[in-house]
Amino acid sequence: MAGDDQARFTQLFDEHRQGVHAFLLARTSDAEVSRDLLQETFLRLWRHIDEVAEMGDGQRRGWIYTVARNLVIDRYRTEASRREAVTRVGNEVARIAGGQVDTVDRMADRDDLEHLEAEIARLPEDQRVVLTMVAVAEMTSQQVGEALDLPPGTVRYKLHQARQRLADSMERR
Repeated sequence: MAGDDQARFTQLFDEHRQGVHAFLLARTSDAEVSRDLLQETFLRLWRHIDEVAEMGDGQRRGWIYTVARNLVIDRYRTEASRREAVTRVGNEVARIAGGQVDTVDRMADRDDLEHLEAEIARLPEDQRVVLTMVAVAEMTSQQVGEALDLPPGTVRYKLHQARQRLADSMERR
């Protein structure tokens, strides 16, 4: 049975690989991302090989392209969420820095955003978690404290540390 699955998968991969890759490349305009999504598309095909192999040609093709399309949509949603989170944190850092740091909207180039993302990633885990919960999830210190089993004052202190550390880093840039 496993040999049959492998043969069916290989046949479907050979039939659809180029078309799906072209579709993904057209949607993402990024060769590396399109290869990653191609791999994920066919990984999902492998996981559902019995189900997909029983479909007719048109239905099978539709299934494969629907998976590819949904992966592109998920990628854009994830990217948009990440950008929104960085924007919120960056604007908060600019506010804390009292005008010494540009807001995300006024940052000169992509390098500034990448620097901010890298600095967020360098924060100690406890500060990064609190900052993310407040900036992205828009939770209060009370809500974060309840979720993390911390007093609200400790949450506010960790949040202050994270913001100050990011503001200092952006001022030095």
